[in-house]
Amino acid sequence: MKNNPRNDYVPNQGCGIFFLMVLSVFLLLSIPVLKFNYELFFEKHVLLTSDSPHDNYHIEISRKGESVRFLIEEDTTSSALSSSINTELLMPVTSENLEIEWINDELAYITATGRNEIKSYFCFNADAEKEKIKEIVNDSTWNEYRALPAINAPNLYSSR
Repeated sequence: MKNNPRNDYVPNQGCGIFFLMVLSVFLLLSIPVLKFNYELFFEKHVLLTSDSPHDNYHIEISRKGESVRFLIEEDTTSSALSSSINTELLMPVTSENLEIEWINDELAYITATGRNEIKSYFCFNADAEKEKIKEIVNDSTWNEYRALPAINAPNLYSSR
């Protein structure tokens, strides 16, 4: 009886290495696509920033990706007073559509212009107890805000 030595050679041995090479090339080629998608849909885009006249408050308007939603954030020197609001406007949000007007160091009006010149209004009031940034629903309320002197405007804001 003749003892044949075992043959340990496997003819498909190179397939695993080839598969790993193809997989790594695919992953390397997908990095630009993934980066583009991240920038388009998930990255925060700052549209407009504004500081109060005495630099006590900072308002930043941003959006994530090409969204119709935008985020208004207010930061103060003490981080406990920061607040934000998510608002859905059925419009493309760009920096040209937004305007921040500071009345005094604690009161600012924010205007967002949408399709067909439809406007959405927001008011930032540093003295407000709950919501520091509030959406003003209609034009008549906005005109009431705008007509009041800056000293009385926070009182109207907090009473609604």
